[in-house]
Amino acid sequence: MERKDRVKHYIKLVSDGRPMEEVRAQFRSEFRDVPAEEIAAAEGQLMEEGMKLQEVQQLCDVHAAIFEGAVQQQDCGESAGHPLFVFSKENEGLRAFIDKELAPAWEYYTASPEKGQDALKAALEALYKVDRHYARKENLFFPYLEKAGVTGPPKVMWGVDDEIRELIKRVTMAVSQKDAADAKANYPIMMDKLTGMITKEEEILRPLLRQHVSDDNWKVIAAESAQIGFAFAQDVEGASPSDAKRWAQKESAAPEKRNEAPIQLPSGFFEKEELRQVLNTLPSDITFVGADDTVHFFSEQKNRVFPRTRTIVGRRVEDCHPPKSLKRVEALVQAFKDGTKDAENFWIQRGGKFILIRYFAVRDDEGTYLGVLECTEEISELRSLEGEKTLMSD
Repeated sequence: MERKDRVKHYIKLVSDGRPMEEVRAQFRSEFRDVPAEEIAAAEGQLMEEGMKLQEVQQLCDVHAAIFEGAVQQQDCGESAGHPLFVFSKENEGLRAFIDKELAPAWEYYTASPEKGQDALKAALEALYKVDRHYARKENLFFPYLEKAGVTGPPKVMWGVDDEIRELIKRVTMAVSQKDAADAKANYPIMMDKLTGMITKEEEILRPLLRQHVSDDNWKVIAAESAQIGFAFAQDVEGASPSDAKRWAQKESAAPEKRNEAPIQLPSGFFEKEELRQVLNTLPSDITFVGADDTVHFFSEQKNRVFPRTRTIVGRRVEDCHPPKSLKRVEALVQAFKDGTKDAENFWIQRGGKFILIRYFAVRDDEGTYLGVLECTEEISELRSLEGEKTLMSD
């Protein structure tokens, strides 16, 4: 039997209800170390053979407990500011936060829920910053593993990340609503999954990333990380947001050409027809007036708010507005050019419809004025929305 099948065998033993300590002892007697890619292969094989993703997710903290301290590790070779260096230091910072702030607040709360409520609620709200840590992993690390054919760990981890997010929210809500019983029921579950994920990231995910993410890939990850954000390492030398920014600037990567599509952008690519239809499918009608004050483009939605004809392309902006509104249009464009404004909103109510018209200054990365984008949308239906509807709503 291949080694990956033996790893899979131990995972199944736990899923079948065998005691954790018994399985762990058997596992460690058979293996002194386990390469992370074999664990990834085992998880992937479980799903390929029909085990539901939800079942594998339930085993995630079990995996971490079994493999803790038994996975092959390489010496950390990342320099200060490197995305993986920052990621690991965030886990160290998260452990320190748990030990120094969250755990004491929890102990105080369990002894006196009424007196400890505020301190625990504040600690739980601070804990939710782990969402940034998970979001960088899910949106920046996982795509490169998936491209390399490593699909099991990303799917499993993302599912457990969401479970952790929901548990933090639930415990926070229970504390806020003075429901100590619910808080005490869910806090241990939350902590088991949270600390289990730290182990899985450090002992399984990190080696996989070293194996499958290239230097150029890390440069792209570094450039994108700041917009998601960081957590728990802001005061750690080499792992602060400023350290991450310096590394990204020093190691900046050229935009990656992903295929032969004619339109290549830093964030993606298009065939010409794809781009045309995407622009025509936007919920807002858009019109772009260039820095030369002439109309360069407008989208052609089937149900535009205001009609447009192709004859306006190349037309000067002052010729596209009635005289009574011309001065205001010219003043707005000039403010965009001067940099004294970046956006302006107008709205109209007509025949039961509420029409929102927004203007935005378009600038390049250095701040040079490129033109004006006009977005028009009928939003009466949006104004009536209440509550929430998500992809996970029934």
